[in-house]
Amino acid sequence: MDVTHYNLKLKVDPYRQTISGTVIITFKLFNKTEELEIDLKDGYTVSGASVNGMNLAFDHEDNKIMIDNPGLELFTPHYLEIKYGGKPPVAKRPPWDGGFIWEKSKDGHHWIGVSCQANGAHIWYPCKEHPSDKPNGVDLSITVPEPLMVVANGLLQSVDSQGDKWTMWRWRTEYPISTYNVNFTVGYFETIEKTGYILDEPLPLVFYVLPEARDGAVALLNDAENYLNFYARNFGQYPWMNEKFGLVHTPYLGMEHQTINAYGNDYKKTIRGYDFLMFHEMGHEWWGNYLSVADWSDFWIHEGFDTYAEAMFIEENYGIESLRNFIDERYKKNIKNKSPVVPERNSTTRLASGNDVYYKGAHILHMLRYLIGDKMLKESLKEFIHMPKELPHNQTSTKEFISLIHENIGTNIQWFFQQYLYGPELPILNIETEVIRDKKFIDLWWENEGFKMPLEITFNSFDGKRERRLDLTNSPNRIAIPANSELTLDPDRWLLYHQNIKN
Repeated sequence: MDVTHYNLKLKVDPYRQTISGTVIITFKLFNKTEELEIDLKDGYTVSGASVNGMNLAFDHEDNKIMIDNPGLELFTPHYLEIKYGGKPPVAKRPPWDGGFIWEKSKDGHHWIGVSCQANGAHIWYPCKEHPSDKPNGVDLSITVPEPLMVVANGLLQSVDSQGDKWTMWRWRTEYPISTYNVNFTVGYFETIEKTGYILDEPLPLVFYVLPEARDGAVALLNDAENYLNFYARNFGQYPWMNEKFGLVHTPYLGMEHQTINAYGNDYKKTIRGYDFLMFHEMGHEWWGNYLSVADWSDFWIHEGFDTYAEAMFIEENYGIESLRNFIDERYKKNIKNKSPVVPERNSTTRLASGNDVYYKGAHILHMLRYLIGDKMLKESLKEFIHMPKELPHNQTSTKEFISLIHENIGTNIQWFFQQYLYGPELPILNIETEVIRDKKFIDLWWENEGFKMPLEITFNSFDGKRERRLDLTNSPNRIAIPANSELTLDPDRWLLYHQNIKN
């Protein structure tokens, strides 16, 4: 089944904390099958399933709806309508746990969010829950009590009274979108907006914010315009120029919902003076939303690449030493080395997530810069986003990225990717020292077979400080320095490795 469109029509009842309605899924079949399989979390009541207006038998168990296939024609559009309702799961620790967040703002209005990246969109609407299948667009018609507003992906199409003080808000995005990025937020919002200019092209910038937090909203949008231009300069134009860059005030920290990033950071900034939360989630519009992966095992392309963009931003705005300090305090302290950055294919989101997808993934790109050069890496990252892909909707893989790097640098460095991406352990640098009279002889070599990362060193000589870059392999590389001199390995702190001092 290939899904091409979702049309969600839901009533969200904050008094009962329930949702109910229909989802119409437009799809094609490319292979014969006895059943149609759709994902929906257990606990909802599914009251009907029909294809092209024909009611069909179905079962709903094990978080799946299995629907009898009446012999649908292949390679032609069909329309599956599912009627359902019930109490959605409540997120205990959003956004890390999935579910609905039923809160109230300070003025007493309902304030509702949805978090589903980790658990999947099927926790709140029927869908094909796999990263490889992105629809071409989505319609969301969400009905809520007055005077609440619904904010969602894309552009607002209409606001229609449903009687009895209920209102339907209809949103539409006409861009391909991952199922977990389909999202809405409900609240009594004020709309703060401006026209931003991203690489000199106009783009609506909108922040839907609770009245209690309106102070700071204009400044936040000004920062957003600055950050968007940074991303556009480095990775190409903002991908959704025909719609908007939106922020919505949420009762949880944040998430990268396409064209409508969740924002609950309360305008907090880092010690360097930028809004980390908005900057990071915005970066996913390039890394994760526009360029996305078809298998969760490649999830580091979403998180590691986006996290590395923050390092690029810090260097551009605060300098190289600030970058090195940031990598020490943010990356290295959080790397666990417990599981591979790229696990086995067909991994779940749980297996493919964790700190190392973010921080080790970003540090791998930092080391790749050391290996191939800053200019080459930046050009390759931008090319990676926009080059033709084997899969539709700009979906990619780690293998495709590695192939691009090999093509661009003209040599094979699979030893680098094999060590850092496909195994949890860091490489081991063996160090053996021998002092003979006024000389100190130091042997350096990598323990790991086939690993040949060059290593920068510094030491003091009779004529001043000396710097060298050693081509290390599995065989000892001997250097001689004055006996009273101290050797510094990797002085600019580029690499991830363990030391094994032999004597």
